[in-house]
Amino acid sequence: MLYLVEAHASMERGNTIDAGEGPSPTFAKIVERFHPEAFYGNPGRRQIFLVVNLDTPVQIAELMYILTWFAGTEPTFTPVMRLEGFAEAIASAKRIVTPPV
Repeated sequence: MLYLVEAHASMERGNTIDAGEGPSPTFAKIVERFHPEAFYGNPGRRQIFLVVNLDTPVQIAELMYILTWFAGTEPTFTPVMRLEGFAEAIASAKRIVTPPV
């Protein structure tokens, strides 16, 4: 399943990361391990966004631990799906209940 994953560093952890090698080595390992479809950073904050396919709860937990330990805060996982999937979901839902008017 696809997830939008958001993580941001605490001030203290961000300063420690920046004083060292920066975030790039860890980001490279995340990309190598999880192959995100998209990976963006917020230029106004120490914040990243990934769109990543996580098939099992173990993969979710693994990425949660990586990002928590690295950033010093807990990430947010939001399930997302491609828009074409909504047509199928709506058709299936209508077989059970009629939408309100």
